[in-house]
Amino acid sequence: MAVEVVVVGGGYAGLAVIGALQDVPDVRIQLIEPGNAHELIPELPEALSVHGAISRHVVDYAEILDETKVKHVKTAAIGLQHTPPAVLTQDGSKVPYDWLVLASGSSPSMPPIPGLQKYGHPLRNAEDTARIKEALQYHKAQRVAVVGGGLTGVEVAGMLAADHDVILIEAARRVLPALGRGLAEYALQRLLRSGVTVVLGQKVQRIETHSIVLDRDQYGYDVLVWAGGIAVPEWIRHTGLNLDDHGFPITNANGQATDRIFVAGDLWHVTADGKDVPATAQVATIAGHYVGTTIGRLILGKPLEATGFSPRLRGMLISLDPGQGVGWVLHGGIPVRGLSARALKELSFRQYRLKLARTFRRP
Repeated sequence: MAVEVVVVGGGYAGLAVIGALQDVPDVRIQLIEPGNAHELIPELPEALSVHGAISRHVVDYAEILDETKVKHVKTAAIGLQHTPPAVLTQDGSKVPYDWLVLASGSSPSMPPIPGLQKYGHPLRNAEDTARIKEALQYHKAQRVAVVGGGLTGVEVAGMLAADHDVILIEAARRVLPALGRGLAEYALQRLLRSGVTVVLGQKVQRIETHSIVLDRDQYGYDVLVWAGGIAVPEWIRHTGLNLDDHGFPITNANGQATDRIFVAGDLWHVTADGKDVPATAQVATIAGHYVGTTIGRLILGKPLEATGFSPRLRGMLISLDPGQGVGWVLHGGIPVRGLSARALKELSFRQYRLKLARTFRRP
């Protein structure tokens, strides 16, 4: 009898789990995912440029999975049944499993700031990107306020600066906390030279129709893009799993939440050397492959790695505008800036697509 593996979420982590299980014998895989396409989320700021097209940054699941034995269950997970084990779905069905991986990604973190839900445009998926593009007019008279100076916020601000009056607002004292201070300062100066107004060290107090009120200052805007971090999807909070203070499932070092349930991607709160590891597509891909390999070993009765999951990152690259970037590469953290960083990021996009093509082949 085939072993039933269910993967919730077809993002970077979910597809990596499936890829790692492709060659495990007697395994039947079902992917629970309501969308039609794998969204290349780190590329979506590129789609916001005047000539950008969202279609360039998604890959149809039919294209990915057509030559595999994976069944795409096109609905959303809304809960778990623990006895007998099954995933509850939006269409009212129950999908039984022997092994389950929760890799449903994250939701935008939307704190209770007055006016945020009404006026803020989050950017977490292709649908969000389409809404923002509909609001953009691509002329300098239109002011775009971007709230959040992390990876997404900086890329959005840089991508829109050529065609808009952009203001970037960050509550911390510097942008890009995931990078070293030198690289973050380089990014800041590049944004300023591109015409971006950068406001640091002030929190948003409320958002009005065309005004954003901070601790000390107030700025007008026409379009507001919210890039203020991520949160655990609400349905995860009602699964009966043990959760930490932020709502993430509590796991062991292998990403295992229960005997038969693993998490991967943004749902896995990964730490290394006592520090949080930023939730990026690269980490999600590495973690998904690790979890898939771990489940494969358990199915085959092989011993697990003794050390648990410790991601070895290949680098971190951020686009500052269509021609410039910043970041680091290789495990030692070699800094790269300017045209070379931008070219390396483009290369990483192409390499990921090639990896998808190699992984999902006809059995």
